[in-house]
Amino acid sequence: MKTLINYIALLLLVLTSCTKDKIPQPPYPKEPTKWELITGSYKVYDTTGFFLYNMSINYIHNPDNNTDTLAYQNLDNNFNVNSRQLNFGSNVSKYFITVGPKDTLFDKQNRKWKLLAIADTMFNTFKNDTIKLKFRITNINYWMLDAVPYCDTTKIQIAVKQH
Repeated sequence: MKTLINYIALLLLVLTSCTKDKIPQPPYPKEPTKWELITGSYKVYDTTGFFLYNMSINYIHNPDNNTDTLAYQNLDNNFNVNSRQLNFGSNVSKYFITVGPKDTLFDKQNRKWKLLAIADTMFNTFKNDTIKLKFRITNINYWMLDAVPYCDTTKIQIAVKQH
């Protein structure tokens, strides 16, 4: 009986000591957030591929009211503007961004403009490091005060992120 107990103990010892070592799995790379993908430096072109200007987009989060904002530096080679980003629901790409609206926006010559957002999902969506920008600028409220010609135009430009 003592021998049987010794064999069982030996068998248990062999079975429990021969476990395969666990190989630690490498951590999966963290997928970048929407804002990490969108922020950066861009070269902006017209729709024929002619280079227009350089622009940068920065992300600002306000924890007090839990809002997201994109800061466009040198938009249309003329404006620095912050644009609050809204959640448009599941029918719109999660990479859709807003450009505007902003009233009383000053350009590089200190003239006043109004920037109007255009909710066209074919545009203003980050895809493959490119954003087809579409926005409207007008000086309808200010052209007489600024003594400049009236202007109301919709702009379409292609912004390509630089790495």
